[in-house]
Amino acid sequence: MKKILVLVLLVLAGPVFAGDPLRRPANILFLLTDEFRHDCLGVAGHPIVKTPNLDKLAGQGVRFTHAYAASPVCSPSRATLFTGRYPQVHGVKQNNLPFNDGEVALPRLLRTQGYQTGIVGKLHLQATNDWFDYAQISDGGRGDSYEAFLLASKQFITGIANNAAVPGSLVGTGKTPLRIGTSVLPEDKYEEAWVAERAIDFLRAQKMRGQPWFLFVSMFKPHSEYVIPAPFDKMYAAKDMPLPKTFQAGYQAPADVAAVGEDDAGGKKRRAGKADDGPGSRARLYINDADILREVTAHYYGAVTMVDKYLGRVLSALDELGMSDDTIVVFTADHGNMLGERNRMFKNVMYESSALVPMLFRAPGRLPVGRVNDTVLDNTAVMPTLLDLAGLPVPAGLQGRSLAPLMRGDGPGPEAAYAYLNDKMVRQDDWKLILPLARSKSGVPELYHVVRDPEEQSNLYGRPDVAAVQKKLLDLLAAWDRKQAPPPVTLPPAR
Repeated sequence: MKKILVLVLLVLAGPVFAGDPLRRPANILFLLTDEFRHDCLGVAGHPIVKTPNLDKLAGQGVRFTHAYAASPVCSPSRATLFTGRYPQVHGVKQNNLPFNDGEVALPRLLRTQGYQTGIVGKLHLQATNDWFDYAQISDGGRGDSYEAFLLASKQFITGIANNAAVPGSLVGTGKTPLRIGTSVLPEDKYEEAWVAERAIDFLRAQKMRGQPWFLFVSMFKPHSEYVIPAPFDKMYAAKDMPLPKTFQAGYQAPADVAAVGEDDAGGKKRRAGKADDGPGSRARLYINDADILREVTAHYYGAVTMVDKYLGRVLSALDELGMSDDTIVVFTADHGNMLGERNRMFKNVMYESSALVPMLFRAPGRLPVGRVNDTVLDNTAVMPTLLDLAGLPVPAGLQGRSLAPLMRGDGPGPEAAYAYLNDKMVRQDDWKLILPLARSKSGVPELYHVVRDPEEQSNLYGRPDVAAVQKKLLDLLAAWDRKQAPPPVTLPPAR
């Protein structure tokens, strides 16, 4: 009660954070997408997919080309983005697991610093009630905010909003568990449009407030299923989609691997082909039909362009409200999608298209513009970077470190990037080492020169001519293992 009274008095007294705008905490707009490949940006040189709004954002700040998810699956990666710590430390080592005791998430920390906090879209974390002042969540369960919106809008659908298709529009029925087609929902009722509108509602509400704000805008697409609204369903022609170099038509998946998808938020069956992503699971979806893969790719690219459109609406609203100059923006993804490479779909593996993510930062007056940075890093760096750019104290206990000095050209970058799931991974310079966890029932160590061998087809592990590199990376992973349990984050004093 005392805390609430103090905040009320501060608001009534006028702006809480006055003075030099570069000395007061900045607003933070955190844009996250799900299963968004690192290369699916026009500014990254993609030859097909169109992303004009994200390209514009990249030109206004810094784009990282070698950013890895600290775990290439939803919940662990999101937990790392919010804690600055690795999965085996914060405890969310697989989907739908809780945080370890004592972990502090970014929105909760920001609330202690006087921020108004909000979320719109997918969370996929076991949050507590002290994270957000404003919450419009769409995690795929009955009674969530998006489901309630559909009911109120009289959008009565059969099945689940993410895969409800126009009759007769599904492609490859009987050939694949994936659903690929045209959504029964009009574009303005689809989830990405709803997320953008709710985000804009939040931004408008902040215009007259005297306190800084944090908004987490989390879009589900381009994640499967591949049922999307017109016109995005036909935006890219399947016949024009190239196949990955490592795709083999008629490929036979290993006998011990089920051809299924993965577990969704809260254990809800949001798409066809649900499987357990629990500890030790090697379940993957393999694809061996070239025509089906071309259809998947065309619909995936359509979903990417749809996401770009609605993130662009949020960014335009920020401009129109006159808040862009006082707002730090970060755009990234929780993981990628193999999209037929090695005949695999989805994520869960440490190969580049699963583990690499796009990462853009914009902070007017705080960062340079139009820069591209090739430093190898992982997403433990996002939380400390946002705090540093906002002018807030970076608490003890974070494993990532701020990228702000690196982006400004007056500080070093991380020594390497690390990731943890069914395997452990380290990437340093041009080399990547993947080690299966002891609990894994299959898998062999893998060592790749990812510049000379971008498709990661030539496993050099055990070769005498790379023994020195192999030992160096093994030593890095061993040192990382030894130092991965710092004390829990200490909250700074409340403002």
